[in-house]
Order: sequence, then structure tokens, then C-alpha cells
Amino acid sequence: MLVLVVMCVCGGSLIGLLNGMLGVGGSFIAIPLLDEVLLRLGVSPSAAHVMAVGTAPATILFTCISSFLAHRALGSMRGDLLRRMGPFILVGSLAGAFLAPHMPTLFLKLLFAAVLMLMGVHLLLPQKTQEKSSEKLAFLEPVSFFFGMLASMSGLAGTLICVTYLYWRGVSWRQAVGTSSGIGLVIAVTSTLGYIGSGWGENSLPAWSLGYLYLPGALCLLVPGMLMARLGAVLVNAKNMPLAAMKKGVAVMNIGMAIHVASSVWS
Repeated sequence: MLVLVVMCVCGGSLIGLLNGMLGVGGSFIAIPLLDEVLLRLGVSPSAAHVMAVGTAPATILFTCISSFLAHRALGSMRGDLLRRMGPFILVGSLAGAFLAPHMPTLFLKLLFAAVLMLMGVHLLLPQKTQEKSSEKLAFLEPVSFFFGMLASMSGLAGTLICVTYLYWRGVSWRQAVGTSSGIGLVIAVTSTLGYIGSGWGENSLPAWSLGYLYLPGALCLLVPGMLMARLGAVLVNAKNMPLAAMKKGVAVMNIGMAIHVASSVWS
């Protein structure tokens, strides 16, 4: 149990740092980690994965708040984009939270791996951003709904998806990261509430569960994540930070985790 707690604390610290620096929610770390912890506690494989997906948003909830406040104070958060995307992200993430428990575990794991792989490969490819004056943000509302639902069902916070999309459409990297910290906050809140509601009354879940939210796991990841998120936000706004190298590092982490999840499904 001590080893599991230490693993969660280290994982939470890394999640917070990545969230503040790159707008990455860190669910690609939290979900496999929680999946392993719950399996070792005797939870069935199908319930363990749904609980891992349902707990992951809560683990980054306060991390997202900390990161959002830091980016807003540093001026990298675009309020106009957040107001356009927020309501549609909210509805999409709620829909995904209520759909996920009725989906096969195999589908949810493969969806998680596929999204990670796509994001990782995209970040590794050469990217050309446009000037701010030539941003192309048409159809942002339906895209936001799809991102919210995809993020909630896969368990990903959606921040990496939104950062990649906004950057591709001409928003600067720092503004995309700052705005996505707010989007991640919306997804974290609505997905957490959705998974609590969709799992309410399930008798097969372990003790200290609130619906599909496993409270001890969330707490062990959440506290160190909050502390490290502000440090990450300060670092990304510092001069001479090697953002390109950091993005490639996150891309490699995503691809590696996708291969690990896919191989576990295969085995």
C-alpha cells in the first residue's frame, strides 16, 4: 500500500508540472496508474477502468484551477475563446460521462490509446502556426462539443486536444495552453459530477467511492498536482524555455503510453 501511495504522489507531481507547463491534463498518467492501483485492491477489470476514467478528472480538478488562475494572471488565457467553447465543452463532457459506463471496457481502452497516439504523432510532426490576425476558428462550437464528449469518454482532460487544435488554427502556443487550462477546468468539473451521478447506487464498487469516483486515489494525486501546477505555469512563461523540446517529450510520452495500453488490451 505504501508503494502505491508513493506512486500516486509522484504521478500527481508530474501531472501538475505538465499541466502548468504544457496545458496537458495528465490523465494519460492518472488513468493507467489508477487502473493498476484498483486492480491490486481487488476491483474487477471492467469496474477498475471505468473508475480510473471517472476518478482521473477529479485528480486534476484543483490542478486545473491552480493552472487556470496562474495563466489568467500571466495574461495567457483568452477569455473570448473560453466563452465560445465552454458551454459546448460542458454539454459534451456530461454526455460522455453518462455514455461511458455503458460502453465495453475494450472500446474505452482502445479509444484512450487511439487518442493518445494521434496526439503524440501530431505533436512530433513539423507544425506551422499562422499569425494571430489570420486565426481560423469557424465551427468552434460543434468541435468543442465533440472534444468534450471524447475527453470525458476516454478519460483524457481534453486540454492536449484543445491545445493542438487551437495551435493548428493559428492561436499562439502560450495562448492555446492558457485557454486550454480553462477548458480543462470545465471538463474536469462536469466529468467528475457526471461520473459521480452515473455510478450512484452501484453496490459493487469499493469502499470510499462516490459513484465512479475513488476518493483515496483522487486525493493522493490531487494534492501534489496542485503544488506543481503553479510552478509549471511560471516556467512556461519564462524566457528561453525550450518549448519545442518539451512538446516532443510529451509526444513521446503519449505514444509510449498508447503502446502500453494497447499491448495490455492485446495480452
